[in-house]
Amino acid sequence: MKTAAEMFARAAYLAGNQTQDFPMYGAERRGAPITAFVRYDKHPIASVGYIFEPDAVVIADDSLDFDHMLRGVRPSSMILINTGQAPGFLRKMTRAETHWINATDIALKIMGRPVFNCALLGALVKITKGVNLEHLKKAIAIELEHHGPTVVEQNIKMAETGHRMVA
Repeated sequence: MKTAAEMFARAAYLAGNQTQDFPMYGAERRGAPITAFVRYDKHPIASVGYIFEPDAVVIADDSLDFDHMLRGVRPSSMILINTGQAPGFLRKMTRAETHWINATDIALKIMGRPVFNCALLGALVKITKGVNLEHLKKAIAIELEHHGPTVVEQNIKMAETGHRMVA
């Protein structure tokens, strides 16, 4: 998710925004719990640090602690969750606009492994303002170019699929 935050921030920058992105995590290991933040705006960003009232929250795993992740969410916020089922349970916890996508399934079909961040990002740019799919595709190409053209193409395909399939 740290890489996803970096890609989203780059996409926002390519869209003409000022950006900040930063992760907060405990143990530095693949799969460890992480919180990552992105701020973007057409105007200079004066605040730094933890975001207490997010405009959007992306939940990468439907088995995580929702109470913690939904702190500060307002009715005007948007929530995007990676899940294989419609998140009726989540809609009972908040009045925020809730969207879902099975990003893990998309990643397994396209890449053969559960690396789903670009599918989530494709969905995110569809439901938020200020960044579009073309900005995201350019950001993916820049951020992942060192992995080679096949990885870039697969991740762009995941972003396009996530953009198309978000509910």
